[in-house]
Amino acid sequence: MHGAEYDELAEAVEEYTDNFESVKIAEPLLGEVGDDATVINEDKAEVAEIVTAEAVETAGYESLDAAAEDGVAFVFMGHGTSHTANVTYNQMQTQMETLGYDNVFIGTVEGYDGTSCEEVIEKVAAAGYTKVVLRPLMVVAGDHANNDMAGEDEDSWLSMFEASGSFESIDTQIEGLGRIEAIQELYVEHTAAAMAE
Repeated sequence: MHGAEYDELAEAVEEYTDNFESVKIAEPLLGEVGDDATVINEDKAEVAEIVTAEAVETAGYESLDAAAEDGVAFVFMGHGTSHTANVTYNQMQTQMETLGYDNVFIGTVEGYDGTSCEEVIEKVAAAGYTKVVLRPLMVVAGDHANNDMAGEDEDSWLSMFEASGSFESIDTQIEGLGRIEAIQELYVEHTAAAMAE
């Protein structure tokens, strides 16, 4: 996203642009950040469709609807940030809803703006789902995925979902976005677009 690291990269590159004929920075995976949670774009739509399809297939369902009929909710855990770009996660939730993905929820480790684990648990339980699949919404499934999401500590998302007593089962999928071929292709498209400018 257009977050703190993106800004730092752009600033660092700016210092050296005079040393090159041309320097371009491609759009991040989720594209531009809009002003509020209702602003979505084509990049967010593509990513939402790709990651949901991957999670559904990995969970062994023929479709998202089939998973919903079985009481399954998919929860994607992003990192979260104090940067204004954090609204991107709320936009991704809006995108899921716009696609009709009623059993897909977005949360963040940092838990800003209604995306904390506790708030996501409440939303999933209130919607009546009895089974949960947790999956990282991160390019790499590293420490956050293995520990904050699927770890054994009582403050991991897996432990908190289990401790809520609201669900029959909680499964985890430890797989980063970067391992999904269609996501790799989106990065290539963004790079090609930057090169063509």
